[in-house]
Amino acid sequence: MRVLHTADWQLGLRLDFVAGETAARLRAQRYDTVRAIAQLAHARGVDLVVVAGDVFDANRVGRDTLQQASDALATFGALPVVLLAGNHDALQEGAALLRLPTLADNVIVPHGPEVLDVAGIELLACPLLERHVAGDPTAWIPERRAGDRIRIVVAHGGVLDFAQGVESVNRIEVDRLLGKGVDYVALGDWHGTYRVNERCWYSGAPEATRFREQAPGNVLIVDIDAPGATPRVETVAVARSRWLRERVDLRSDDDVERMLARFDALEEKSWTLLRLELSGELSLAARERLDAGLAALGEGLAHLRLRGEGLSVAPTADDLARLEQEGYLGEVVRDLRADPEPVAEDALRLLYRILRERRPEDA
Repeated sequence: MRVLHTADWQLGLRLDFVAGETAARLRAQRYDTVRAIAQLAHARGVDLVVVAGDVFDANRVGRDTLQQASDALATFGALPVVLLAGNHDALQEGAALLRLPTLADNVIVPHGPEVLDVAGIELLACPLLERHVAGDPTAWIPERRAGDRIRIVVAHGGVLDFAQGVESVNRIEVDRLLGKGVDYVALGDWHGTYRVNERCWYSGAPEATRFREQAPGNVLIVDIDAPGATPRVETVAVARSRWLRERVDLRSDDDVERMLARFDALEEKSWTLLRLELSGELSLAARERLDAGLAALGEGLAHLRLRGEGLSVAPTADDLARLEQEGYLGEVVRDLRADPEPVAEDALRLLYRILRERRPEDA
């Protein structure tokens, strides 16, 4: 038995922080990634595809999102595809999964906890009927009986207690579940690929949704030879977009040039989203070069989120020579240098840039 395990497609994700046309392109890519998953499933001879929750980012998606999802699902052909409801698209009234148009017979949406006979195995589906469930959504699963086939659980929730002392929601007790005789647990909710143990995995989201996610962009190919056999799990990258997080400490002109050169060499910048956190201390000249370089970089990237609170300016002798002025302007420069407020530093940098533009010899 070969299963493709995926989850957290988050179709219809808004991406409000990304500029208009780029956000639309990134949203549209999610449907193309579903098509890429279908191509992978056919190429690898998969028997079954399970989507472990959050097919949609919200239940209140429009008809266009639902139609695009239906069109993408059609590319799986006759291959069985199980779409599980997660916390974002729980099976409440008006749920997106229940409004999908032209759903083919091979696409299965479990309407509640149930045992499915699909692709020759016993599939234990645990959809969420509400966004937050106080109990374990897999608690209903019975013990394995003698002669049972391969048993796979598909569920959406957490297996780690991140909030000590707070009642967990959608919490799955994996050890108890595996003790009932389950061959593989296909989980969704955590957006990065994560191995809980040899029989329990999060596939992660095939396309990232935020910068803080760890190891997104994959699906899992799971081979199970027989009931009780240990699964063999392969991670396969499918993402088109890249979400990068970088922290860089800058102390010199050379540091600035090296960083800008490294980012300029990125492949497919138009599909790259970058969160850049800067720290250090630069001359006014180096800071001017940095600002110009980041402006150019931002024009090529899908999105640049810059955090520079830890970066300060220390004017060098050359910087100060360019700022030397008489009369009122000289007093302004001295006052800005003495002012500890960040806005004074910004003003000093702007003044430095203006004065450089006024001097042909510095052009």
